[in-house]
Amino acid sequence: MNDTKSMIKNALILFAITLVAGILLGLVYQVTKDPIAYQEKLAQDKANQSVFASAATFEDVAVDTGKAESSLADYSGVFIESVKKALDGAGSVLGYVIQVKSKGYGDFIEYTVGITNEGSINGISIIKIAETPGLGMNAEKVIAPQFVDKAATLFSVVKSGQLSDANTQIEAISGATITSKAVTDGVDAAVSYFENALKGGQ
Repeated sequence: MNDTKSMIKNALILFAITLVAGILLGLVYQVTKDPIAYQEKLAQDKANQSVFASAATFEDVAVDTGKAESSLADYSGVFIESVKKALDGAGSVLGYVIQVKSKGYGDFIEYTVGITNEGSINGISIIKIAETPGLGMNAEKVIAPQFVDKAATLFSVVKSGQLSDANTQIEAISGATITSKAVTDGVDAAVSYFENALKGGQ
């Protein structure tokens, strides 16, 4: 009988602890939800402005699912997250900011690609990355600068020290070819989507 009472008592204590922990987790989520969303928006806004410094505002554009699927057909692990028009002070379209997510070595890498109406890549800005420290984590300073002011064309990745055409080739981070290819595939997918769905104000 005592064993039964003891089991019931322990079960009630565990239930109470679980209930309190659940309530506390719920409260923490409610308290942190808005600040986290705000920080994510700030990071996205900063990335947008980084690839289109001349833009005054950015306007959401609905992603054409069919054309997105077509553009991504050759790029496994790449997704188009969002598209925005980059507008000048008068409201004229300067180009587009395409946010992509690409599967890297460790996790997905999220970044924006800025492409002008004339078909030039302003650059890319990484929002989220969790690659190997000292290797893939160097993508922001090694890979991203290679796309600045390049024609919006398809790029290939070559090993470090083997660059022969800076216009169409991206030199990989030494020891981080997977990360380098993931970023480059995402840019290629963004370029393909621009050509298929956005070029000429389609």
